Amino acid sequence: MTLSGVARVAFVGSRRIFASHLPSMQSYTPAFSRQMSVGMKSVTDRLRDSGLLRTQGLIGGKWIDAYDGKTLEVHNPATGEVIANVSCMGGKETKDAISSAFDAFNSWSKLTAAERSKGLRKWYDLLMAHKEELGQLITLEQGKPLKEAVGEVDYGAKFIEFYAEEAKRVYGEIIPATLPDRRLFVLKQPVGVAGAITPWNFPLAMITRKVGPALACGCTVVVKPSEFTPLTALAAAELALQAGIPPGVVNVVMGNAPDIGDALLTSPQVRKITFTGSTAVGKKLMAGAAGTVKKVSLELGGNAPCIVFDDADLNVAVNGA
Repeated sequence: MTLSGVARVAFVGSRRIFASHLPSMQSYTPAFSRQMSVGMKSVTDRLRDSGLLRTQGLIGGKWIDAYDGKTLEVHNPATGEVIANVSCMGGKETKDAISSAFDAFNSWSKLTAAERSKGLRKWYDLLMAHKEELGQLITLEQGKPLKEAVGEVDYGAKFIEFYAEEAKRVYGEIIPATLPDRRLFVLKQPVGVAGAITPWNFPLAMITRKVGPALACGCTVVVKPSEFTPLTALAAAELALQAGIPPGVVNVVMGNAPDIGDALLTSPQVRKITFTGSTAVGKKLMAGAAGTVKKVSLELGGNAPCIVFDDADLNVAVNGA
């Protein structure tokens, strides 16, 4: 999926920002590159020692197994090896995550924009401090080259940095009144709990560009990452906790996608759905959101096919792809 050249839309309260000025992946060139010259076990051991290799869901600030004990395997796409077994959650866990986010919303939304900004800034600092480990984790579970993975951490963290500043600029409006003794003004308020459903191809950046603006304006979130790449989402959530983001503000559930999606769509406490993925699933989410009249932000399609013609240099085409 190509991000540059496409109008990227983020939500802040009830308004949209057409963020063509947001950080561009293509504009970033890592200052360094590395090769994962050690075995997968050494990498996973280091990630585990750093506290970033989480395998449970996050609900209300607590790391929780699936209620029925089920797990799902996360594979290294390069080798087929199992990296970890993570909790395979469903509707019950999602409902509890929504309740946790709803409870946290009451206090998080009442913080000043400056206070929320400080928390986001600390989260950004921790993401950057753990750039190497997060890059290795992305490469392990998603499969992109390490140079691109480290670049994604930079790219994804910049969304948190951007909205840490934007949090302080959610301005209202004064509207000229038709009567001389009246004054009309508009206040921007957070919509409530947001459900964020993200794809596998940018396991960090797709989360930060949804969660960053939500938290900035005072929303709380329930994140559903791809079942193929949940480890990066869980690591990012761990760093959010370390940054002092209060329990329940960020929740992560993964596993049974239809059950999780249904719980998000049917809950009256979820007021926003943001999704990046296929058009077919986007249509289902839009239809499901109608029942409780949720706000919806969808980024659909984007399979970015690579067409190689007969007269192409195959080696160049493979390297480009």
